[in-house]
Amino acid sequence: MRFFVTEDRICGDLIALEPTDAQHVSRVLRMQPGEEITVCCGNGQAYLCALEQVGKTEVTARILSQEAYNNEPTAFVTVYAGLSKGDRFDYLIQKCVECGVSHIVPFTSKHCVVRLEGKDYEKKQQRYARIALEASKQCQRSRVVTVGEIVPFEKALQAAAQADCRLFLYEKEQQKSLSTVLRSVQGSNYAVVTGPEGGFSEKEAQLAQEAGLSCVSIGPRILRCETAPVAALCAIMYETGNFDIGE
Repeated sequence: MRFFVTEDRICGDLIALEPTDAQHVSRVLRMQPGEEITVCCGNGQAYLCALEQVGKTEVTARILSQEAYNNEPTAFVTVYAGLSKGDRFDYLIQKCVECGVSHIVPFTSKHCVVRLEGKDYEKKQQRYARIALEASKQCQRSRVVTVGEIVPFEKALQAAAQADCRLFLYEKEQQKSLSTVLRSVQGSNYAVVTGPEGGFSEKEAQLAQEAGLSCVSIGPRILRCETAPVAALCAIMYETGNFDIGE
């Protein structure tokens, strides 16, 4: 089993699991002292540990050994994604984490059906963080992928414009393809802006271009809003050699 902690939860050769993980270990997995787990804290190290104290809300483990562990992509990709309804955004987060995304920023735009306020907003943010955490564990990332706060479309564009490669996935683009743009990229910081179910308006595409983003097509087929960023991520990972295995 793999768990993530912050560095302040490591004291000498003892690690205290996060409260939610402690409950999972004791109440769901019913693990016992002496059983082994792997703990990462985003510092490039993986710790092999033996459970020492297993309580209902507190679990500590003793470090047996540690080794350098970093399987993060060399490309730092932030996906800016329009909010979508149902569980589509959950799927987007999960699959983007598996494919190597570094950070995800949800945004609202003209064709977004979902509008979150108050407690609904807080619940969604917590849910998104939890999905990213579980996906990071499942695919054995070295660090937990983060999901930012929901922002307006214009603010997402401003942030995306700071990247080395600024991609705006636009279904009406007829001249510039994603693959063509990726072959000429210099730098390792990527921004991918992808729309909600209804896509982007012509005005939004114009604003993206004015902000310095490249409108690109990802092929002749129309992809679902939760599929498009995954396809773009895979293309970036392929072009940057992050699907290689050190041959």
